Amino acid sequence: MHYADIIAALTKAAYSQTKIAADCGVTGQAVYQVIRSKNNSSPIARRISEVTGIPLKQIWPDGRYNQAA
Repeated sequence: MHYADIIAALTKAAYSQTKIAADCGVTGQAVYQVIRSKNNSSPIARRISEVTGIPLKQIWPDGRYNQAA
């Protein structure tokens, strides 16, 4: 999924990158890096998936995150 689609999905869910960062106890930059696939973080990715209702496999189809985790 393109990073702009992830951001749009967060917006549709009335969630921001800042709120994801606060939920995960990380910086906004960390969330930015995960959304743009520059860095990996399972907790951030899982939270994005939970908030948007989109499965991890659909957001990151390359399999970098284990859906069962």
